[in-house]
Amino acid sequence: MIRRCALGLRLIALSLGASLLLTMPTAVGAQTVDDSDAPCTVDAGEPERTLSGVVADAQGARIAGATVNATCGSFTRVVETASDGRFALRLPPGRYDVQVERSGFDIFRQQVSVAADQDTELSVPLTVAHITDTVTVSAPSGIVSRSGTGTKTDTPLKETPQSISVITREQIEAQNTQTMEEVVRYTAGVRAEMYGPDNRGDWFTMRGGSEGSTLLDGLKLPLSGWYGNVRNEPYAFERVEVLRGPSSVLYGQNGPGGVVNLVSKLPQAQAQREIRVQAGNHAHKLIGLDFTGPLNNDGSLLYRFVALGKDSGTQVDHADEERQLVAPALTWRPSAATSSLTAYGQYQRDESDNTVGFFPWEGTILSAPNGRIPDDTFIGEPAWDTYGGERTRFGYQLSHQLNDTWNVRHNLRHDNVDGHLRGMYADFYEGLLDDGRSVNRIWYASRTETRITNVDVLAERRLTLGPTEHTLLVGVDGLWSRDVNLDVGGDATPLDVYTPVYGTFPLPELEFGPENPTDTRQIGVTVQDQMKLDERWVFVAGLRHDAADVDVEDSPESGADDNAWTHRLGAVYLADGGWAPYVSYSTSFEVFTGADYYGVPSKPKRGAQWEGGVKWSPTDERVAVTVAAYTLNEKNRPTTDPDNPLNQVQRGEVTVNGAELEATARLRAWDLVANYTYTDATVTESSDPDDPYLNKRLHSIPEHSASLWAVHRFGIGPVRGLSAGMGLRYVGEIWDGTDVLSAPSTTLVDALFAFDHGPWRYAVNASNLFDKSYIATCIDRGDCWYGNRRKVAVTAAYRY
Repeated sequence: MIRRCALGLRLIALSLGASLLLTMPTAVGAQTVDDSDAPCTVDAGEPERTLSGVVADAQGARIAGATVNATCGSFTRVVETASDGRFALRLPPGRYDVQVERSGFDIFRQQVSVAADQDTELSVPLTVAHITDTVTVSAPSGIVSRSGTGTKTDTPLKETPQSISVITREQIEAQNTQTMEEVVRYTAGVRAEMYGPDNRGDWFTMRGGSEGSTLLDGLKLPLSGWYGNVRNEPYAFERVEVLRGPSSVLYGQNGPGGVVNLVSKLPQAQAQREIRVQAGNHAHKLIGLDFTGPLNNDGSLLYRFVALGKDSGTQVDHADEERQLVAPALTWRPSAATSSLTAYGQYQRDESDNTVGFFPWEGTILSAPNGRIPDDTFIGEPAWDTYGGERTRFGYQLSHQLNDTWNVRHNLRHDNVDGHLRGMYADFYEGLLDDGRSVNRIWYASRTETRITNVDVLAERRLTLGPTEHTLLVGVDGLWSRDVNLDVGGDATPLDVYTPVYGTFPLPELEFGPENPTDTRQIGVTVQDQMKLDERWVFVAGLRHDAADVDVEDSPESGADDNAWTHRLGAVYLADGGWAPYVSYSTSFEVFTGADYYGVPSKPKRGAQWEGGVKWSPTDERVAVTVAAYTLNEKNRPTTDPDNPLNQVQRGEVTVNGAELEATARLRAWDLVANYTYTDATVTESSDPDDPYLNKRLHSIPEHSASLWAVHRFGIGPVRGLSAGMGLRYVGEIWDGTDVLSAPSTTLVDALFAFDHGPWRYAVNASNLFDKSYIATCIDRGDCWYGNRRKVAVTAAYRY
């Protein structure tokens, strides 16, 4: 209790400290400009100088993501402003026409002289554009070139010495992805949908069997309960960023595979409103609302309101799904200060039936007397089965520019999740019964409650020391959560899986045991330096210390109390032509709760990775390619004690060697996303030389996988605004974990046809277009999982 109160005081102290920092005064810099209309010039033979500055609105709030374009005839240099509104361009001496654009603001134009003997600074004030009744929203001209997920600072992707992917809102919409598993299935290094339509969670692994942590705006999300989870809704997010490889130096404890960061839809300065309706097979129905814009004339108050309602069936009989989501947000940018405060909330309610099967090998991957078990078989009892929960969320994000070099950010979020489950699964250990038609069933039920609070404070400083430019980051973050997980189960009556008859099982009374809540506390401190030398070399060094404490009420042996250091070192060389070779070394840790048979506390699992590769993105930023190779080790995995079959010892090790290729392009009439993944994931150490998993491939991880998504925009005669897309997804042969049984490779096809006409967009999407029935995975314990069948959806969206 004392430790819990102490952590609560620390969280409050972090919040108060950040609030105090946000009241400090700011400073401004100088500028050197040329207001004349003389012809532009470029002294190409002279050494380049730096044109830098700040882009801000009329109230002084700095503007991220503005495009700064310096041109003279055919010569052009383009850059986007960072999260603190700053920009820097290397230019030969001369006189340039500078243009600055940002959605929702009037275009800024000015002629600027860059001297040969000194750098030039420019302050850019942007004025909020006049708000009209109709807003035309066009797609961005290039691909995403910056992200904060890889460094916790606004950094160009090719200056991040680690493999990272950004899945944009445009891609999510074009593919009509309805779950987070579907969102990441065109991403290198990610194995998604391995359990097919299982709706109890978003199942994906990264870089060979490591379940990646999911973040929301850089703070860890709760994975609630024993399948009392409320899944994340893709419509609520602006984009999804995938950072591959160990990331504990930034985000604390997580597996070595990486993290998936969900970036929320937040208020925007430009008014945009969307209403969409959708219908599809399996009686799918959906309505969505997304409104944003300013609330007053000077743009100091912005709002966003996202809402969604869904009612749908699934490919499994009797398993329907419902969802309601409401997510309001408000941003305040106070007058005469470079600060912003965004407060947000969310309510989501999910209610469905279970789509799990746990069908045995016989009748799925292996032959059976009556053929394959139908993949639409519902294994539970329709009158009793249920799964779902409610999540309420509130939080805020603060940012303040103290002066030209210091920026402070502070985030806090609290989640309440209440989940429930009643269902059944096939007793796959026994397989089909003697009649060749039936399986025994096991019933189970759970009730979960999760309360989690995340908070962080980040201080960022940019400075120049001789030939080096530094971005220094110091951060402190804390997490507190309380989980209550109750479950109960038992044997149920058999079911004929070919012609099921329900109602034969007297439904049980649920009698849960004592709550025994689990309290988790974590405090982490991060220090990082991003150093750029002579505009060519980028070095990233990070160090973090975490203290994690897990307590289980009335069960002290089930807890954990761990401290860990993690680090990352990386280097990038910015070569001519947009090439950027890089190398990095990073580590991770993950708390493993409990104790062994003799009461010895468990040690945290540790991960370490070497990664090298090259990134390529030409100056017009319409194409980006990343090639990466890595070797990753995860240690302290539990294995069987050879001296005591009732005990486990942490002597297991998994080694993953892999290579990834990912390319994205946004050309004049084409959008392309392509990737290839090679993964060799093997158990390389065990305490038991007879361990059946030793020197065997991890289950469900294919050695080869690849995908290609392409969209072509075109017109036919006077009809413009047409687009057609197609995707191919290949998943190679996968094994059961002991290299005894494998599921064959499969190739699936997705398709899109859309028509944009004024404020209207009409689209037809199909995933698994040819309705292929396939096995997604089989596991050595005896069960197999069918893959997702065809989904078709017709969407009409009105934007105004």
